[in-house]
Amino acid sequence: MNYRIYPEGIDCVWVAVDRVGYLAIFVTAGQGPIPKVALDTDAIAIESIEEYIYTLPKISNAKLLIAMPRPDDFIAMAERGFFVYDWRDMHRSEIDYKNCYELIAIPESPLIMRNMIPDTSVLLTNIRLNKTAYVDSQKIDIPALIECFSTKTTGV
Repeated sequence: MNYRIYPEGIDCVWVAVDRVGYLAIFVTAGQGPIPKVALDTDAIAIESIEEYIYTLPKISNAKLLIAMPRPDDFIAMAERGFFVYDWRDMHRSEIDYKNCYELIAIPESPLIMRNMIPDTSVLLTNIRLNKTAYVDSQKIDIPALIECFSTKTTGV
């Protein structure tokens, strides 16, 4: 399998399905771990996913879970039915790192994988987190669930 280089310093997103069938967006902040499968050269380019998400229709109201200066993108993604996680360690000193993605925004009406049109689901569902349910997960340690690249590793 061939992998793209980890997009260090580039704030990009990847999408995963939980055990219930809900979808979540994970915002890397240019540092967060990314599942290897998301960097597979046969997958949609990780740098293109966020732009694609914004072409989807708004289907839900969204709830922001933490105060932040510019929450627009997080809210916009949640309005499309996605749970939204962010790599918040980017804004912390190393001693305060949590080393996990943290839930930032939730949709009132979550997008369910089985209700997506086939063309869309093929683009967004190559990552499955079968041991996780987003409705119960404020924080997710992605490398504990799936093999990842991070800023400490590189693509092959």
